[in-house]
Amino acid sequence: MRLLFFLALAMMLLTGCGEASDTGASPETTAEASAERESPAEKAKAREAVKTAFKSRPVPVSIDVVTLGSIDATYATTATLSAVEEALVVARTQGIVETIFVEEGMKVKKGTPLAQLDTRRLALDMARTETNLESLKRALNRADQLYDSKMISPDAFDQARFNYEREAAALALLAHDLSEATIRAPINGVITVRHIKLGNTLQPNSEAFEMKRADIIEAILNVPEQELLKLKAGQPASIAVDALTGLVVEGEVLRIAPEVNPATGTFRVTVSMLNPESQLKPGMFARVDILYDRYSDALLVSREAVITQRNEKSVFVLSDDIVSRKIVETGYAQGARVEIKKGLAVGDQVVVRGHSTLKDGGLVRVVQ
Repeated sequence: MRLLFFLALAMMLLTGCGEASDTGASPETTAEASAERESPAEKAKAREAVKTAFKSRPVPVSIDVVTLGSIDATYATTATLSAVEEALVVARTQGIVETIFVEEGMKVKKGTPLAQLDTRRLALDMARTETNLESLKRALNRADQLYDSKMISPDAFDQARFNYEREAAALALLAHDLSEATIRAPINGVITVRHIKLGNTLQPNSEAFEMKRADIIEAILNVPEQELLKLKAGQPASIAVDALTGLVVEGEVLRIAPEVNPATGTFRVTVSMLNPESQLKPGMFARVDILYDRYSDALLVSREAVITQRNEKSVFVLSDDIVSRKIVETGYAQGARVEIKKGLAVGDQVVVRGHSTLKDGGLVRVVQ
């Protein structure tokens, strides 16, 4: 009996759960069941509708306007600055350094004394030679009188004259050595290196100082031969030095070498610039821009607007929230702007940001 009771109770519980399940199903369960009943064609149609809706959304872009302005064509390179004149000052005679008049960094003019060598021995030699010269001069005068009186031979007279002229030449040489004992500046410039110290014994051609003229600075450029026809003497140039932030010095092309170096395929171009305040120093690293052409009425647009694909350049032009792709021909580029030779007009609005996902005829939304 007890077994039959439990069997009847279990059947009643099962029947109640089934009814609750039929009458209390959730909407999510119903939607899932409905989706499972859709055909594959209907599912594909729904996915296509979602893609179409996504594609029809406007793409956010930034734009730029084509303007009319001037643009410069420049050849840009780097160089190390050098002085227009340099001199290695050497001793021209033997002597001990007695006095030094200048130090490194001082500006001097041509002929300014830089150092003095001991001249006491030279002075004594000159005094002795002058005495000998006076004696030989008197001997020459007596020989001249005796020769006029036919009392000496021509050979004796010639010997007296030879002795006098030889001693006179020796005195002139000593006077030259005495003047050269004062080491002088051969050019206008700045003392860059002092090689000597007090008490040094110098021999002829011993290095004493190094000098450089700093009021004019040059930049020597090695330019590839394909740029040869662009550059000419007299073209303006601007020079910027990394060590002097914000300083731009104006100069010009001074000269162009008449030949190309066959080993490097380059030719030498010298750019000269004034340096009145001595801000530029020889040896500085500089960036040089040479202006070789200028257009005053050029169509200009941002570099970011131009898309380069293979050998073709194009931009997206905006009109009534729709963009169209146009092929363009570019010219010179300067800074953030580029010249448009063909394909655009003044006032055209072109996309500068956001064009990576754009297609011809696409819908866009302009944002700042």
